[in-house]
Amino acid sequence: MGNHTLAPFTISNGTPQGSPLSPILSALYTATLLDLTNTWTHHDLMLYIDDGAIYVTSAMTTAAATSAIKGFHKVLDWLHHNGLDVDPTKTELMTFTKSRVDPNLTGDATLRTHFTDSLGNDHHISTMTSLRYLRVFLDRTLS
Repeated sequence: MGNHTLAPFTISNGTPQGSPLSPILSALYTATLLDLTNTWTHHDLMLYIDDGAIYVTSAMTTAAATSAIKGFHKVLDWLHHNGLDVDPTKTELMTFTKSRVDPNLTGDATLRTHFTDSLGNDHHISTMTSLRYLRVFLDRTLS
């Protein structure tokens, strides 16, 4: 903490699943990651214990997707530097647009993208037409 560092040691116990201590520890541990996102413009990171979402606003869906992926790479760097990783099977990308907006003006849904994990493995990011985040179902048109 601060400039004080202890020698590494093995942890023999953990926090049980669903413990009220988990959100507190998660918030303390990821506070510097959230602080990093204070410099972002037109996008933000939201965390809830071990779930996260990057939100981006743009007039063009391709620009929003590109910005989200750049933010995701910054988050990956922070996670890897702090001994954490993402679950590639739970990494999804979704762009939203108003249904009445002309897709020729805003761009179509992003079809393919990928990321490289801390071991150098390349992973495909699934592009979704609907998803569930924190028990809320969302579709591309937010209907």
